[in-house]
Amino acid sequence: MPTPARAHTLSKSDFKLARTCASKLYYRELGYPDNVAEDPYLAWLAEGGYMVEVLAKQLFPEGITLEYGRDAQANAAETMRLLRERDEVTLFEATLLGDGRLARLDILRKSALGLDLYEVKSSSLDPEDAAKRLDKTGSPFRSLRRPHGIAGEWREYLEDVTFQAALLTDLFPGVPVRPHLILMDKGKVAAHDGMPSWFRIVRREDGRLRAAEFVGDAELARRDPLTIGIDVSAEVAELEPEVRAAAATFVASLHPVPVRIAVPVGGHCRGCEFRVDPGEPRNGFLECWGARGRVEPHVLDLYQGREFRDQLLAAGVDSILDVREEHFVGRTGTYAARQRIQVVQTQRNEEWVDPPLARAIQGVEYPLHFIDFEAARIAVPHHRGMAPYGQLAFQWSCHTLETPGAALRHREFLDRDASWPNERFARSLRESIGDRGTILVWSPFEKSVLRSVADDLAALGSGDQELANWLRITATPPGAEHSRQVDMLKLCRAHYYHPGMGGSNSIKQVLDAIWRSDAHTRRRFAEVMGRDGDADASPYASLPPGIVADEEQVVSEGTAAMRAYFAMVYGDEREDPAAAAQWARLLLEYCKLDTLAMVLIWEHWERVVPR
Repeated sequence: MPTPARAHTLSKSDFKLARTCASKLYYRELGYPDNVAEDPYLAWLAEGGYMVEVLAKQLFPEGITLEYGRDAQANAAETMRLLRERDEVTLFEATLLGDGRLARLDILRKSALGLDLYEVKSSSLDPEDAAKRLDKTGSPFRSLRRPHGIAGEWREYLEDVTFQAALLTDLFPGVPVRPHLILMDKGKVAAHDGMPSWFRIVRREDGRLRAAEFVGDAELARRDPLTIGIDVSAEVAELEPEVRAAAATFVASLHPVPVRIAVPVGGHCRGCEFRVDPGEPRNGFLECWGARGRVEPHVLDLYQGREFRDQLLAAGVDSILDVREEHFVGRTGTYAARQRIQVVQTQRNEEWVDPPLARAIQGVEYPLHFIDFEAARIAVPHHRGMAPYGQLAFQWSCHTLETPGAALRHREFLDRDASWPNERFARSLRESIGDRGTILVWSPFEKSVLRSVADDLAALGSGDQELANWLRITATPPGAEHSRQVDMLKLCRAHYYHPGMGGSNSIKQVLDAIWRSDAHTRRRFAEVMGRDGDADASPYASLPPGIVADEEQVVSEGTAAMRAYFAMVYGDEREDPAAAAQWARLLLEYCKLDTLAMVLIWEHWERVVPR
């Protein structure tokens, strides 16, 4: 067993990870490769978390922000010095270290009454839901179902606070500790326009994330807060024994050297971040699974249904190739039907096309509009009267076929203004697709965005009733009377399967499966995009990168698109025209490929459906 080069401590994030699977703590501490490839700066920016935290800190004007480096002991020593020397003090980013545990606290306040700990989360609290829970259970964070334990959606946050509160109590025995959660309050609306511009990201000289900076009016932020602070002492007291016991187990596994805590393998391993390339020598997934983890295609990759995967694994069935009809005895419903199709077609290595797909294709009305939206929810509202986490529809792409066999026509929209984009989004979309033809989408997302924009027009936009009506008519769900929409995802789930899709129906996985097996699709892609794609790689791999702030960036999936938009409009790059232009180019290329993907899949279906 390797001897660690440093002392291993159990941080808050370590604890959170270990609570999902204790084995993961060992792999993280020893630096095993994982499949989590994301820039923390962009992740934080995209989620709006930095805005919520900085906004919450404006409520404590006396607060001292502690600058922290890589030496946790020095950071903790500075925190302890300030807490011991001052009778009253409020610290931002205080560091606590003790008994093998490490925690950085968002806000810590010392007064004559004791210590108040405030953990800021970017999640929002729905006042109606909270009031219902409070009335029935005595807490806004408990389940409405008996025995009214901590609700699953809040447990992770409350365990986080409990981990910090327990460490604080141990470091200051006898001193009262009052833990709080600070959340966005969905019952409040912005009192001011342009609030997102109150924030700016500051980076270290080496480019790593340093902190968020408030550049707005602190008095206004304090006068009209969008956050709510809730004392969670009762919830923490309930969770403390369990959290302490788990933390003690995890800490013990790290000393004197990290030792893996064995966890039974099962269906929960499907999304393990340490499930990396089988050729990787330091492979956490394979260390847990052994030879059983090398099986392909694996039962873990069956469509939906963790319970069924667990049943198969318990029966010694690791490969989809070994699943038999008797394993489906007693299984009914949509999931079971789709799993059976996946198993049968994978074993046959054959594409499956259900005859009703032909009727769906024949039932469309030209022109065909293949559309894709990019949207995000920002914690801090754009406009006065707007609630937290309102919908921002900032981009659309549309490929149109006027008639069968006609040349594709592409149109697009990307809003780069740091103001509410939804009305500009809606008007440009209407100008593009009008009132004629079938609208093809992949998922119900576009429908929900259209409805959201329509609802907001009266409160936040011009109040254009005609535009709102058009949006609602256009959002009529597929299958309903007078609907223009066809959801290709629903068609795929019900009537199409390719073994290359595995257990996924995502547009990227479906296109990738077709792409690798159909030369016609690759030729069509080259014709439209003006560049070839690698037959052995996803067409999304052909997306050209861009250099932004001296770093190579690629936008090739929805979350990255959302992050690119936030970086372009609210990040450092908003003041760098060249960088913003690069983000815009990457966004436009990605969204264009998403709608072309629908065209390529649709045209493939037209070629393979039974005649």
